[in-house]
Amino acid sequence: MKNIGLALIIISLTICVGFAVKAQGLAPSPLLWERQEAKLGSVMEEHGKVSTEFFVVNNGISPVIIEEVITDCGCTTIDFASDTLEQNQIGSIKVDYQPTSFGGAFKKKVVVKTNINPTGDTLYVEGYNIPYPDNVASYYDYRKGNLGFRFSSINMGEVFTNQPKVKYVDFYNFKDLPITLDEQEMKLPDHIKVNMIPAIVPAKSRGLLAIQYDAVAKADLGFFDESVAFNIESNGNEAIELRLLTTIHEYFAPVLKSEVNNIPKLAISEVDVDLNKISSKEIISKSIVLTNIGSKPVNIRKVVTNCDCMVYDLPTKDLQPGEKTDLTFTFDPKGRLGIDHKMITIFSNDPLNPTRTIVVKSRID
Repeated sequence: MKNIGLALIIISLTICVGFAVKAQGLAPSPLLWERQEAKLGSVMEEHGKVSTEFFVVNNGISPVIIEEVITDCGCTTIDFASDTLEQNQIGSIKVDYQPTSFGGAFKKKVVVKTNINPTGDTLYVEGYNIPYPDNVASYYDYRKGNLGFRFSSINMGEVFTNQPKVKYVDFYNFKDLPITLDEQEMKLPDHIKVNMIPAIVPAKSRGLLAIQYDAVAKADLGFFDESVAFNIESNGNEAIELRLLTTIHEYFAPVLKSEVNNIPKLAISEVDVDLNKISSKEIISKSIVLTNIGSKPVNIRKVVTNCDCMVYDLPTKDLQPGEKTDLTFTFDPKGRLGIDHKMITIFSNDPLNPTRTIVVKSRID
């Protein structure tokens, strides 16, 4: 099994070499790393050090000698079995990260200096450090059953359609018994998956929920406020319900400069609309012109408002090059007073500006 794994690494590294030579037309470096960045996710102080390994192959014709490995933090240590790599030989650098009492995101640098490259190849280890709190009860004060969380909702942030997003959420098991997920009673929608780390969280200790959100499976765009439910096992089942806040955007690959005039482009006549002083008894309507100023058809994927008091009418969602249409919105300010801001968000296939927001301001008497 170990030989199979090494063979796969050689194959993957060889493919990377071929691509690099073809793409850049330059002689490749003798040292070819399987990866140069390791993502550790969320790590907890009480679980001790976290280890990762960087595999490398010598693609040159001469031996490569590792002369020095430097780290930028005392919290990272390194180890390697051999300091000399012959032609086609695979080696590895093992990196251990020791969580500290300082919380937050971290990105640690490891520089591998060799006789071929004295300036060194740079590797990175990154993740999110979660220190152990001084007072567990107050730190994890939002309870869902016997699990304690820091916040009443989980903000997944922006999720794009090119790949699922995973967020690690720490919690505290206040039970006197260990817990695990009940895989048979997850009751989750298709676009959400939940895993527990570790798989069994001991009594009176912390764990992580790895929450994966798949925007493609959700098949929608915009802001979503969802409740997800699952069961945990611990001498009987216990139902847990969490609130997720997510904003989904369609992903578009970067546009080459040579192609910038060969794409759909959506122009909006006004993105900052000031209705000035209006009465709470007066319903206001206004039209905004949408124009396709690109050379390819524009498709309006979706239009959403952030209030039921704001509705819109859009005759068509498809605009040919040069074509225009009116987006007409109607605002009912009933029951509102003072300075007011509403938003209309337009999602389209314009790769440069796929999400556009129109702000509607007013002063309501």
